[in-house]
Amino acid sequence: MRYSLQRTAQGLLYDRDAHKQHRTCSCSRNVASDGVPVYRAADGTDARFGNLLTCGSVWACPVCSAKVTEKRRAELQAAINSWVAYHDGKVLLMTLTFPHEYDMPLAELLEKFGKALTKFKNSRAYKRTFGTLDKPGTYQRAGSVRSLEVTHGANGWHPHTHDLVFLKDDTILDNVRAMDELRNEWVYQLLMAGLGEPGKMNDMLQHAFDLQGGDYAAEYVAKFGHEPKLYDDWSAAREVTKGMSKIGGGAHATPFQLLAWYQQNGDVEAGALFREYVQHFDGKRMLSWSPGLKKHLALAEDEISDEELAQQDDPMPVEELVIRLDTDQWKLVLTRNARFELLFIAAKHGEEGVIALLEELTERPASHSGQFLDHCRPRFH
Repeated sequence: MRYSLQRTAQGLLYDRDAHKQHRTCSCSRNVASDGVPVYRAADGTDARFGNLLTCGSVWACPVCSAKVTEKRRAELQAAINSWVAYHDGKVLLMTLTFPHEYDMPLAELLEKFGKALTKFKNSRAYKRTFGTLDKPGTYQRAGSVRSLEVTHGANGWHPHTHDLVFLKDDTILDNVRAMDELRNEWVYQLLMAGLGEPGKMNDMLQHAFDLQGGDYAAEYVAKFGHEPKLYDDWSAAREVTKGMSKIGGGAHATPFQLLAWYQQNGDVEAGALFREYVQHFDGKRMLSWSPGLKKHLALAEDEISDEELAQQDDPMPVEELVIRLDTDQWKLVLTRNARFELLFIAAKHGEEGVIALLEELTERPASHSGQFLDHCRPRFH
């Protein structure tokens, strides 16, 4: 599914009149050097390509998004484990959103939402309620990690954030006054940013701000969607890193679901919405850690970019080289859009199966462009 959706995204994002294409257009196509090796797990359960360059876009690329968000999830889960186990702390999930209409452009919503977020985090109410570890008399906060997410539905684009807030305890959940103060401050900042209106005040106070304990993550997913069956559980860390993997219903479509609708049904509007989304989310940070949190939790502070994470190969525990595809064979695979098919055959039938598939592919008509660059090197900014 991921390779298929990636190929659809490449077609949607390709601009024949542009001098420079979106980096996803060449993801998992360009070759670093010396052909494309194919590896498989010794038990025949999985296979992977090597030596391919990746784009690292968590927003536009289903293949890279799955890989990068899983590594981000593991990093975030380590932070949660450290805070709970070694600091006897609590982690709460704060969700911030706002009312929106179908005809509101995504760029405008993101600009106003960003202003409201900045003002809210810098407000006296926020700082007074979520103090710091060295400031007594408040709900002492070690820091937070914010995740940016967006869906689309009957009322148009729906940007929102999830914050994991690392606190010494969770008694704030029982403090009605503190909760109301935060909720009122968030709604006030929304109104000041031009999001919502006084006539919607009651609805905004009810729905725009939410702070819950860890169990809320499971409830959220039960309401809006679920992770692919690969995962048997859902955690707070997964909630804030796996937004692209959630499969929403018709009322809350994720960007990759819009991409699937375009692919499966020829939904032109869904395709246009996906392009609009990529245009305005590309380059944004998916996760934002508050300063000093990683240091306090004794986590590595070196920032590794999404592009670098995506480029890191993830060898299987016990694997073997099946075959190394040359330039002509790789072009054949690309023109027949058979990347996943080849991996499936490699895992199940090894070299003999791959050779048979390559011979069979020569009999099929080309269905896609086989453009790729050979002997490339990744460039990180």
